[in-house]
This record gives sequence, structure tokens and C-alpha cells, in this order.
Amino acid sequence: MQNPKKHVLLILRLAVAVGALAWVLGQQDWAELAAAFGNLKLGAFGTGLLVFALAQVVLALRWWLLLCAQRVHLTLLVAVRLHFLGLFYNNLMPSSVGGDFLRAWYVTKHTEKRFEAALSVFVDRAVGLSGIFLMALVAYFSLRRGLTLDPIFHPPQDSGAARDIGPQVVGYLCLSVLLLLTLVLLIGSSRAFLAKHWAGKRDYLKSLVLKAKRVVLAYCRRPWVVLLTLCLTLFLQASTIVAFWVVGRSIGMEAHLKYYFLIFPTMWVVAALPVSIAGIGVLEGGITVLFTSLTGATSEQAACLALCQRFIWILTSLPGVAIHLSGGHLPKSFSFDVHSNAE
Repeated sequence: MQNPKKHVLLILRLAVAVGALAWVLGQQDWAELAAAFGNLKLGAFGTGLLVFALAQVVLALRWWLLLCAQRVHLTLLVAVRLHFLGLFYNNLMPSSVGGDFLRAWYVTKHTEKRFEAALSVFVDRAVGLSGIFLMALVAYFSLRRGLTLDPIFHPPQDSGAARDIGPQVVGYLCLSVLLLLTLVLLIGSSRAFLAKHWAGKRDYLKSLVLKAKRVVLAYCRRPWVVLLTLCLTLFLQASTIVAFWVVGRSIGMEAHLKYYFLIFPTMWVVAALPVSIAGIGVLEGGITVLFTSLTGATSEQAACLALCQRFIWILTSLPGVAIHLSGGHLPKSFSFDVHSNAE
């Protein structure tokens, strides 16, 4: 029996995606938006598409290197197929199960080292998010300290009160979590519930912790792998951002490249939060608002750029459909009948 909670969460995420995208499109002058798309050069869009598609192949190579560090023997071609399958589910399927979970599930069908293979998917995701976060931080402090050229548009300076909001919010969140945990521990039924479930899961969780420890130690013994994957991440993200800058210039946006290095990584991190389907609406809205407020670009130009990014993501994800339909994500010896009988 399926959990109805998952369906509720999926519906809520769909509602956020549709509502946010409708809000973004509702703010635009459709004639100006059409003019922005009319200015878009096919060569610029093709460049963005080609760079992003090649970046996905190299990202599959990054994951393959992490698998090799765990001595998980998988061909690079299989890693590429599974990567594009995950990309398809992340960007095109409104499912409660993300592409990373499916990639982790199917990679276990190709090896006996199932735990190590599955965990490598999330290590790969952590490396990617770390690279994005690092790039956004560098761009942010470069802008604040004036390490690059003067901005085209000077945003108003932050007030002292605005700077104090962040620590206050973090403090209130920590206090709320502490109070919630205190209440749970004070209620006798809650303590009994936790004790009962902890007793049943303790040995299983202990074994998982030991396996995870071995995985971490394997990466620590090969620091060059982690460093290489992080360098690959930064290079690919920088290349993708430059490609989107080319698309923006084609549309007519005069924003300096440094704003792309701040806005795109920041919104990629925000879009990774599971509040929408593939970040739809949230990503477009954030890019539109940030470009118009920081660079002086028109709302229609910024929205056109955001939608171009979405179109590029969708087109790059389409090979995942063919991989799924052809069974290219499964080993040749795999049989659903055999696995169902084994279970």
C-alpha cells in the first residue's frame, strides 16, 4: 500500500512549481518577452546546449571516478547512461522519487558492492553542491570587496538592521529545534516510541554507520580523487555559466559576467531544495528577480534567460528517455523475474 503522505507532498511541490512559474510569467510584458526571444541567436543557444550536454558527460566521468575510488567496477559508458537517466527523472518526471535515488537504485544492479555504489551517488551530489556553493561565495565576496570591475547597476547598501536579520533568524531556528526536542523527550509516550524503534533499528543502523565509515576512509586514502572531482566540478560549472552569459548577451543583457557567477550558483543551490518539481518556477523567479535588481536588466530579458536555461536542461535530459525505454540502464544479465523470485 502506497504512503498517501508522498502523494500530498508531490501535489504540494507541483502546486509550488505551477504557482511560481505562473507568477513569473504573469509579471512579464508578453510583447517585450517575445522581443527578447526574437533577439536570441540560434548559435548562442546552440553553444549553451552543447556546453551543458558535454558537461553532463564529464559529470558522469566525475561520478565514475568516485566509484573507482570504492573499487566498484563499472564501465564509463554505464555511468554515463545512469547519469542521463537520473537527469531525465530530475528534470522531466514529476515524481516523488528523485533522479539521484533512481541512479543509486540502478547502480546497485551492476555490482556486488551495493552500499558503496549507492553512497557514491550522494557523495557525487555533495561534491557538486560544494562546488556550486564555493563558486557563489567567491563571487559574492568579490562583489562586496570590489575585486572586479565596477558594476553596471549599483544596488543600495545594506542597512545595519538588515545585516542583523540573518543571525537572529538562525538563533530563532536553533531555539525552536531545541524546544521541540525538549518537548518530545518530556512526553512519556514519545520516549517509549523512540526507545521501541531504536531497539529494533539499532543493530541495522550500527552496520550502516560502519559501512559508511569504510566508504569515507576509502575516499580519505585517495584525496586526489576528491580534489580532482572538485576541480572538474568548478571547471564545468564555470564553463556552463560562461555559456549562459553568451546566451544572455545574445538576448541583449549587458550584465557583467561576475553577476552570472553569483546568481546562477546561488539559484542552483536554492533550486536543489525539494520545494518544487525540478526547481520549476522557483529557479526562474529567482533568476528574474536577481538579474533585474542587481544588474538593471529588464524583467523580460531575465525571464527569457531563465527560460532558455530550462529549455537547455529539458533538451539535454531527453537521452534519458531512450536509455530508459531501451533498458540501457540495466545490466544485460538482469531479469525482473529472477530478482522478484529472489526477494
